[in-house]
Amino acid sequence: MIRSGIAAVAAGLVLVPAASAASPVQGSLFGPVVSVKGTTFTITTTLSPSGKSLVSAGSAKITEQAAAPKSSLKVGACVMATGARNAKGVVAATRITISQPVKGSCTNGFAGRGGNRPGGGTPPSGNRTPPAGGFSRSGNFGFASGSVTKVSGSTVTVKGKKFGSSATQTTTVTVSSKTSLQHTATVKTSAIEVKMCAFVNGTSTDKGLTVKATRVALTPETKGTCTSGFRRPGS
Repeated sequence: MIRSGIAAVAAGLVLVPAASAASPVQGSLFGPVVSVKGTTFTITTTLSPSGKSLVSAGSAKITEQAAAPKSSLKVGACVMATGARNAKGVVAATRITISQPVKGSCTNGFAGRGGNRPGGGTPPSGNRTPPAGGFSRSGNFGFASGSVTKVSGSTVTVKGKKFGSSATQTTTVTVSSKTSLQHTATVKTSAIEVKMCAFVNGTSTDKGLTVKATRVALTPETKGTCTSGFRRPGS
């Protein structure tokens, strides 16, 4: 009787396989910070199904860009300059981002890969043209990235690797009163504030609704928006 009872119970059970957890997918998204709580923050972004992403940044590397004085342009500094290139190859910079070398070289954020986005790609290196984004560039687009080897008045000499080659190349960059100078520094999660622009690289199991960040790049808003300096993932 006991065995038959057990058999009857077993026959009435419907086995439901356990739902397998979604595998984390790596990606990038960006937008303005709208709320901060501890080491997590929320951004609004069209790259999330809901229009918002909750980002956990407790273990992420966080960098911030802010205005830099012209005195930051000195020999040994790492720079990434964009602007207009003339027939002689001189770049009249409209924007220069400055950072400090790591272990004596400019590989912290300027090494070997295109696009200005954390993790999924870093700012380009070696005086090469960065990959195309969503907008076309003018024919005289100029770019230089690498180490500053000389500063003379408003002229800066930048040495970096050539595109697709291990050979080095030197580019002359000119700076004017209209050049935007920015510096990049590593900061703590406490530096994340509402209305800052955040570019996040990390993993998500729900298509970006929640993200575990590995890298977060912070920049100030430009005229109330977060479109300046960002490229969509894959661009």
